[in-house]
Amino acid sequence: MLETAMFVVNLLVLVLAVWALIDCAFRPAAAFPAIERQTKMAWLAFLAIAVVVVYFFGGISLIGMIGVVVSVFYLVDVRTKVLELTRR
Repeated sequence: MLETAMFVVNLLVLVLAVWALIDCAFRPAAAFPAIERQTKMAWLAFLAIAVVVVYFFGGISLIGMIGVVVSVFYLVDVRTKVLELTRR
């Protein structure tokens, strides 16, 4: 039972990281410097590394948590500001 729960949590975290990566790929590159964050290429690199880390180490491991934090930060902070800027 515990193994199944761990598998589901790791899968959900992986889906979250992949979602952040795909979302970043479809956002306009000009919006990232406009919100005073890293460039789009930097965020794509951060999120790609996060996906690889979560895939190989899982989202519950200590190193996997770094990938989770990067993905959540992108979705909560960067994505929100990019959406606000591009909807105008």
